[in-house]
Amino acid sequence: RPAGLCSVVTGHAGDENAAELTRAQKEQLKETLGGPPSQSGIKADFWDVPALRDVVRIEFGVEYSSDSSYQLLMRFLGMSFKLPDPFDKRRDEAAITARMARIRQEVAELPARGWEVRAVDEVRVEHEVETRRMCLPGGGRTRLRVDRTRFARSFFGALSLTSKKMKVHPIEGDQNAEWMTLAMARPVRGTENEKIAVVLDNAGFHHAKAVTDLYEPGQALERITPIHLPPYAPDHNPTEHVWNAAKAHIANIQRDTPEQTHSAFTNYITSRTFDYDFEHLPITPPEGNLV
Repeated sequence: RPAGLCSVVTGHAGDENAAELTRAQKEQLKETLGGPPSQSGIKADFWDVPALRDVVRIEFGVEYSSDSSYQLLMRFLGMSFKLPDPFDKRRDEAAITARMARIRQEVAELPARGWEVRAVDEVRVEHEVETRRMCLPGGGRTRLRVDRTRFARSFFGALSLTSKKMKVHPIEGDQNAEWMTLAMARPVRGTENEKIAVVLDNAGFHHAKAVTDLYEPGQALERITPIHLPPYAPDHNPTEHVWNAAKAHIANIQRDTPEQTHSAFTNYITSRTFDYDFEHLPITPPEGNLV
């Protein structure tokens, strides 16, 4: 039998083909991959195809012929193909922890005093079109041409920590102090509360003097008190998690036009409530990362 001959030739008689791991071996491999590669003597920062190839060859004497086989094996073991989230060396965890503790305490007291609290942020959404053209010239090789065109649009979002609803507005033009002034005026018009706390990150145009002067008494944004998140800590902004949820929802469905993609993105957000605040943010499951 061809399979039997293959086993003999490769030194694995008895139909024990070296190209396959047994179920028991896969369970053992799953336990191995539960720890970092260094525990198995593999020089790698996280589990990826090269690291998986090394540990499979060392522990079981098995070597697959293609990377896709290792990718399928990783999927079977409950791992993800996505790269780990980037780590910013400028991020000061101790400072972030201390600052977020102060923000949580400050924000928790505001609703009882009649304040509206909103977390705001900006996002960029891309629509990519892929066109494939194939021609078969007589007597020549088949030619395949692939054209990719991308369309992008940015949005401004404001999540109310009271109603748990989020309002989304398209961004026209550049993100600068003038645009930020118009964006911050929306919460003023959209709420009857006398005072509004707006939590936002540290983008340069958020700190522009043309904007901060408008928070002074008698100015257009006097009802707003800005609360700035610590630097390099977007994961602590509830609005960032809304963006992530909406992008994940539309990621695997190809729309025909940019307008359909952007409408699907905004409709997902505006049709739901998000019970996120600075005490309760979604946590990425550990099995979703390679680290």
